[in-house]
Amino acid sequence: MGCRQVGQVCFASQLWHLFRQTEYVVPGRFDHRQRRPAVWDHLCLNFRLHLFRAATQPPTWPNIVPAAPGGGIPFGASVRVFSKNYANPRIYTTNVGFEQEIDRDFTVFFDFTHSQGVHLTRFLNYARTGLFPTLGDVFVTSAVGKGLYNGFTAGVRKRLSKRYQFEVSYVYSRDRDDDSNERDPFTDRSFDINNLTLDYALSDRDIAHKFNFYSYVELGWGFEGNFVIQGRTAQPITPDPRTATNRNTLRKNNNYFSFDWRIQRPFKFGGDRYALIPIFEVFNTLNNANSINPLTTPGLFNFDGFLRQGVGDPLQAQLAIKFTF
Repeated sequence: MGCRQVGQVCFASQLWHLFRQTEYVVPGRFDHRQRRPAVWDHLCLNFRLHLFRAATQPPTWPNIVPAAPGGGIPFGASVRVFSKNYANPRIYTTNVGFEQEIDRDFTVFFDFTHSQGVHLTRFLNYARTGLFPTLGDVFVTSAVGKGLYNGFTAGVRKRLSKRYQFEVSYVYSRDRDDDSNERDPFTDRSFDINNLTLDYALSDRDIAHKFNFYSYVELGWGFEGNFVIQGRTAQPITPDPRTATNRNTLRKNNNYFSFDWRIQRPFKFGGDRYALIPIFEVFNTLNNANSINPLTTPGLFNFDGFLRQGVGDPLQAQLAIKFTF
């Protein structure tokens, strides 16, 4: 049954999948989404690696797993199961916005977003309790995680007039959870498996401050310019060694700032039906390092989306020609 994402319908799946995978969007900008976790993407690989070992092909159902020579479970075998209380993750989002004209073509806007996640997936290794001395990992896929995001945005917009327009905005936000590990089923990141409340802190994704500026300017003599400035502060990281109270209390060196711009000059012909547009663009004009978020696990088993590491993209320039018709 390969259809596991919201918005997909797989007639090979049982009908209750259609009712449990739901998405509601109603007036008032309140959004409720229910989705299946990424663990389904890795379940078969995980099953092969941990229960049968990488060198052994899993038996084809309904065949029976061959018993160990002495009977019972082989020593050190790993077990992975789902909690009987497992539930699909749910996200509840509320958004409130306000925009007011303060002068001709100028507006200010404010926006607040509250997003709460419940039943978030956590991978808990109960072998840490010492209750299963003859087994390897004993991972239980649970739905006990939670998350909370609050973000406030303020900005100014100017509509296109007098040959220019722009938008500038600032975001202050806080992103908290007790486990940012939804896409890595091989790791238990809890500090104390018997007291999961110790893990609730800033999430790995938290970015406290963001700044964005965009503008379009008609420069004269047919030239047009676009100018973009983006900046954000660094994300959290947990000190080593981890304690009960220091999860994500430090910051990485992956703060980001970039100034990008484009100059172009359309040449129209054929009664304005066609245009030939030479374009010159520069990215990261100030050549900032913009370090990439380092991997927290070896690249082969990293599922958090950050497969790059080290210094980000350097200053780049490009020349292009676009033809429109």
